[in-house]
Amino acid sequence: MADPGASLITGFDYVWQRFTDRLGGLSDEEYLWEPVRGCWSLRRGDDGRWRLDGGGGGGPAPEPVPVTTIAWRIGHLAGMAVGGFADRLLADGTLTPDDLDYPAAVDELPAFLAKHYRAWRSGLACLDENGWLRPLGPSWGPFAEASTSDLALHVFDEVVHHGAEVGLLRDLWLHRSELAITR
Repeated sequence: MADPGASLITGFDYVWQRFTDRLGGLSDEEYLWEPVRGCWSLRRGDDGRWRLDGGGGGGPAPEPVPVTTIAWRIGHLAGMAVGGFADRLLADGTLTPDDLDYPAAVDELPAFLAKHYRAWRSGLACLDENGWLRPLGPSWGPFAEASTSDLALHVFDEVVHHGAEVGLLRDLWLHRSELAITR
């Protein structure tokens, strides 16, 4: 019988590679493109640090949920979901959105993505069967009884979900001159 943890890690590798491959040829202009007014994006603060609008999506979102840029999606996915959950589950749990050095330009993406994915993947690879089944515990609030496997499946969903959204934004960018504007 196949090891379910190993199968999930193999799945992560596949969807992560598909996501990062989809970023080939991304330009800085496309990375920060705001297809509609009111987009959430990555912006430089008064202190010179780059931060995600809306706190990076870690809290309640307004209604309707804003459209986000590719930069926001990547920052949220790699920094908040993959890197943040890796830190919280597998390290000391002190990483905050303000600690993240979000990539302000496309040439900074490979290092940012690799750092956070490596932390997540290497942590999962160290889990034994009990580690996969262990409840997350009280510090996870309403998810205290959820297992590490449950969290891993949530992060897997985040990679697939946000990776697809980045792919769609890339398709729209490519055809932006053809977009039909309705009022």
